[in-house]
This record gives sequence, structure tokens and C-alpha cells, in this order.
Amino acid sequence: MPVRLGVLGAGIIAKSFMEAAPDVADLEVAVICDVAADAARKLAEPQAIEWLRDYRAVLADETIDAVYIALPHHLHEEATIAAAEAGKHILLEKPMANSLDAADRMLLAQKRAGVKLMLGFTHRFHSELESAKQLIEAGELGRPTLAIDIMTTGGVIPAWFWRKPEAGGGVLHVNGAHSFDRLRWLMGSAITEVFAYSATYDSRKTVEDNTVVALRFANGALGTTTHNWVTDAPVPFKCDLDIHGTSGAIRIDTWHSLEFTNANHSWVRRRLRDDMFQKEIGEFVSAIREDRAPSVTGEDGRRSLACVQAAYESARTGKPVSIDD
Repeated sequence: MPVRLGVLGAGIIAKSFMEAAPDVADLEVAVICDVAADAARKLAEPQAIEWLRDYRAVLADETIDAVYIALPHHLHEEATIAAAEAGKHILLEKPMANSLDAADRMLLAQKRAGVKLMLGFTHRFHSELESAKQLIEAGELGRPTLAIDIMTTGGVIPAWFWRKPEAGGGVLHVNGAHSFDRLRWLMGSAITEVFAYSATYDSRKTVEDNTVVALRFANGALGTTTHNWVTDAPVPFKCDLDIHGTSGAIRIDTWHSLEFTNANHSWVRRRLRDDMFQKEIGEFVSAIREDRAPSVTGEDGRRSLACVQAAYESARTGKPVSIDD
């Protein structure tokens, strides 16, 4: 029997999810739910899927095995705990929550219920990042020494993304969540200290739209992560990550290419096609069917959130902040 799944939220990210879901084996998307009826209907009808407005009806349905939560950030805690208590496995969009206390309550509910909780860190499933991870683990770079992550973009997104009560934070909370996770994963080491500068240049926003964060890793490596999202105009998008080691280096142009150089080899691999959403959803389904932890866990979501919160504290105080992994 396929895993029957309910989608909670019918916004931008849920649309990407639904484009990939039909190609995932052993999965049936049974219902889509959103308080905005038009959004739910628009996403559901092309695939002849039931749609609802109240997610509690989805959780009450005993035929539903799992849920994908793509709600505004401030609703993640409530929906995740309710889903766990209803016995549903959970694929949760990042960021995990708006506070570490909320994340801890979510993890406690998940463990008490004995369900799976996976975070939607799609960057773990990009082919160029998967290849980079293999190269680093094989020792092709020697000892990792420096990581430089840059995410800059523009364009119109829902207004709530820039309001602190709903969003919990700005560009660091939205894109930095991905950056901290992929840095920790690729470097194979916890982030132990951050020092951050943060600013808001658009007066319509109550959260930051620019930030620069310096990092220390437990393995002795250093790093930076830099984020910008000021304009509503579709400015050139950058999502670049350089990783240097004692004997080589990697340059990742996310969504496009991987460049590798060491003393013996130098090559560029360009991506022609990849569906990180399909691979992510497939991993979630496999974890349920095989009764194992997913490769990206709720604890990974909390670790990323801890880095974000530490960076906010550093920007507020003007001092470096340590992180207890």
C-alpha cells in the first residue's frame, strides 16, 4: 500500500512539492489543505485531489499516514505537535520553528508519538552538493579549512515573510536555515561560534534583509554565510558555496555546476537535470516504509535554528556567540 499523505499549506513551496510528488514511488497525495480555499482548490484540482480548509480534518482521517507541513513559520509548532499526537509522520518545511523552545516541544511530541520527523532541507538532495559531500568524505580536499556561502536574491514573496510575528526572522531565518544546514553537513562538523552583522534596508520590513555571519567549526575550520534580499525586482540570483581544504577546493554554483580542483585533478561538472524535491520526498517515504530515521532529522532542524538564533544574538550584542551542539 502506498503512503497516503496530506499536504498542509498551498503556497509557493507546496506548489513545488506537488510538481515532484507524482513521480515519487509508493506515495499517494490524498488531500491538500489551506485556509485559503482558492489556493487549496487550485493546487488540488489539476491532479483530482480532495481539498479542505481545516487541517484538523486531515489529522482526524485515520487513512492518512503522513503530512507535509508547508504553513507559515509561526504555525509549524502547532501543526507539528498536532500531527504527531494524531500519529502522522511529518515532513516539515524549514525553518523548523521561530524559537528553540518551540523546536524542543516539537521534538518531544515527535518522540512521545514515535513518528518520523524530517526537515525539508532540499539542498541535501542537490546533485552537485551530493557530489561535493562524496568528494569531501573521500578526503579529496584534505582537511576542510574554509567555507564561503553566499545567497543573494530578490523578487516578490508573500508579505508575511517580512513580518516578525509570522516569519520569526528575515532573510537569515529563511535562507540562512538552508546555509547553516548545508555547511554543517558538508564540512562534517558542528558550528560552534558565530559573529554576525545584520541590517534592514527596506522600511516596510520588521526583520533583516541583509546579514553577514562569520563561523567557527568544531573541526577548526572557519566560514562565512552572507544573505541579501532587499528588492522586489527579479535581480540576478546567487547561491554559491566555496569549500577549501589543505589539498583541494570545491566551487558549487547551486542548481548549475560543481567545480573541483586538487593537485591531481581539475574538472567542472554541469547539471543538466535534477529534482531535489523528488529525492527529498522519496527519502521521507522510504524512511516510513523501512521504519528508520530519515537522513535529515528534526534534530538537524533544531541545530540549524540554533545557529540562526545565535547569529541574531550576536548581531544584537555585537559579540561572538557560542553554540552548544
